[in-house]
Amino acid sequence: MLMKNSKTFRVGAITVALVIIVGVLLVTFFVTRIPNGYVGVVYSPNGGVKDSTLSQGWKLVGAFDKVTKYPIRIQTVEYRDIQIATSDGKNITIDFAYNYQVEPSKVSSIFNTFGPISIQEIEDTYLKTRFRDAARKGISKFTVIDVYGEKSSEAGVDVQQRFSDDVKELGFIVSNVTVGVPQPDAKTQEAIDKRVEASQELERKTTELEIAKKEAERKRVEAQGNADKLLIEAEGQAKANKELQQSLSSQLVEYETIKKWDGALPYVSGSNTPMIQLPTTKTEQNSSTGSVSP
Repeated sequence: MLMKNSKTFRVGAITVALVIIVGVLLVTFFVTRIPNGYVGVVYSPNGGVKDSTLSQGWKLVGAFDKVTKYPIRIQTVEYRDIQIATSDGKNITIDFAYNYQVEPSKVSSIFNTFGPISIQEIEDTYLKTRFRDAARKGISKFTVIDVYGEKSSEAGVDVQQRFSDDVKELGFIVSNVTVGVPQPDAKTQEAIDKRVEASQELERKTTELEIAKKEAERKRVEAQGNADKLLIEAEGQAKANKELQQSLSSQLVEYETIKKWDGALPYVSGSNTPMIQLPTTKTEQNSSTGSVSP
């Protein structure tokens, strides 16, 4: 009895194991998983590419069908150490990065173009080649100083526009191309350093010139203010003198003389040619000698 139960258990275990194995095989051959943010293109050896694509989740497929998955969410790609020549003939090495996503309605077209290869292979082959070409044409419009300086973003926009126009017909939507810091050779770096130093020196001298101009303007305004002040004072003094002169009539002079007369009479000095002098003060009259009253 015990042996019979043991044999039955073995048979049951083997049956369960076979069911599991068959289930795994069925899952392997007839079920596929599409990750979040991807779509799948189904290719059948007998019928070719199917019109409908697979959305995310677990999907049933034919036993001999092959599924190629494409991202429809944004992917970031980086290309390092790309050699490019600038418009002034300088060779520089630049790192680039860009974002892209696959247009869902064109994944079948992409599959027909590239075949059953992964998106990573497309990035490393076709897209990299097209990006190099766009970068070479775009950067060649700028000098090495431009790429280093404020026109770096402009260069990135130019490269992005070229690259995007080149691959969008296939179904790749490109955005946000980033241009890294250029890595020039030794001679180019020396030339860049000299130009940067010259630019800084020019900026310093320009600043000093502006300061000198403002200081000169300040002094000019200050001098003009002093001159205007002196002119106003002179005009006031002249006006006062003119009014004083107009007020000095002969009657006023005579009146002022009379006010100052102390009552002393004129006196004559000298022997041969007498000279009549008006007295000034009593002190002068008392101290004079040889005066003769009329």
